[in-house]
Amino acid sequence: MSLRLRLTLLYSWVLGLTLLVFVIFGYLFLAYYLTGEIDRNIAGIAREVLRSTKVVGEPPYPLRQVVLPNIGLFAGPDTYLQVADRKGEAVASSVNLNSRVLPLSDGTLEKIAGGDSSFETVVVGGERIRVFNYPLYFDEQVVGVLQVGRSLVPTIMALNRLRLFFLFIGGVIVALAGITGWLLAGAALRPIERITKVAAGIQQARDLRRRIEYQGVDDEVGRLAETLNVMLDRLESTYRQLEEANAYQRRFVADASHELRTPLTIIRGNVELLQKMGEFDPATRTEALADIAGETERMSRLIESLLALARADAGYRLEKQCVLLEPVLEEVFRRAALFSGEVDFEKGDIDDAKGVFLFANPDYLKQLFLILIDNALKYTPASGKVRVEAKRLDGFICISVIDTGIGIAENDRPYIFQRFFRSDQARFTAGTGLGLAIAEWIVNEHGGHIEVASREGEGSTFRVKLPVFSENCS
Repeated sequence: MSLRLRLTLLYSWVLGLTLLVFVIFGYLFLAYYLTGEIDRNIAGIAREVLRSTKVVGEPPYPLRQVVLPNIGLFAGPDTYLQVADRKGEAVASSVNLNSRVLPLSDGTLEKIAGGDSSFETVVVGGERIRVFNYPLYFDEQVVGVLQVGRSLVPTIMALNRLRLFFLFIGGVIVALAGITGWLLAGAALRPIERITKVAAGIQQARDLRRRIEYQGVDDEVGRLAETLNVMLDRLESTYRQLEEANAYQRRFVADASHELRTPLTIIRGNVELLQKMGEFDPATRTEALADIAGETERMSRLIESLLALARADAGYRLEKQCVLLEPVLEEVFRRAALFSGEVDFEKGDIDDAKGVFLFANPDYLKQLFLILIDNALKYTPASGKVRVEAKRLDGFICISVIDTGIGIAENDRPYIFQRFFRSDQARFTAGTGLGLAIAEWIVNEHGGHIEVASREGEGSTFRVKLPVFSENCS
């Protein structure tokens, strides 16, 4: 059952129930009102009749002769008069009763004996009659009862016709309400149907760039369209990210395979060389073993870098603690001085780093600065310089690694933090292209930011901004 049909049936059912309750109460009220009018009418007639009725006789038979007025003076042919004694036996009646007798119940006789009038409905010859019973007095004593009755047949027929009319009109109204409800539900649900068709088209075509166009008022349907469009935006963004991640993963695997294949090829070639000539040529053997050791060390560094990036991709979070920055930098400077070679490596102004505490992982912090310094030394010629400086900036400590090396081409700068990316100028030096990607991950894990400024042929400056934890850890 469709939503449109359910809404139509619900609307028709509620309207039908409302009409039914209204008709029942209206019918009962009208029946009560008409009965009350009949009661007031026959009570008035009874009072008029009493003024014209004469009781002739003497005790103990005062009702031996009763003179009734002409019935035509008071009502039509459906109004009846009857006089009965205290025992309920009729002693006089109107002509239109035609030998019929208006009955008196024991309860009514008791009320009459007590001087109380009453109304009751009786059935005479299959005809329902509403009767008003009024006590007759003779010498201030109740000697009988005057009964004025009116047939209920016209009222019952009118109520029956009214009931049929109500049923007919109610059925017509419910039918019209059902048709109207069907049309209104269709009009109300038409925007939702359009939204459904557009969503189905998006799903079939797999076109996440398409959006649901809605130009109506800002109602529930409008908010639904807006919500779906927001969801499509997020799905498109997520799908695009997944595509980029898959492409990046394929490129990463290809690059990693290529980087690992090269040292393995060299190692295998040297092993074959050792197998053939190692015993007869000590110099060749020494050279081959040196190549194997160098390539093995290169593979180790590459694998360690890949493992670090794999942990980053898996959502690995660094364990951090309160760390004093100056001792970390001193340790980094000590190590960097050992492999600076012919490049002039110097410790610049780092006074702003004194007494600064970071919420950091000390081992990865050292790895970060060593990567940047190693990069600077690697791409700086023997006559060049590499300098490290520190400066406080609005709650951050900025560590700068400045070199006078070959610089970075403007077209290559957006890609230098990508994995395995190496510019044409950098391909003549040893490296895997993973260092800066690892450095960026470490900086992000510490809530910092890394940026580069460079001019080709003049050198580069890498700046790392890290948030200061506090002035002390106490």
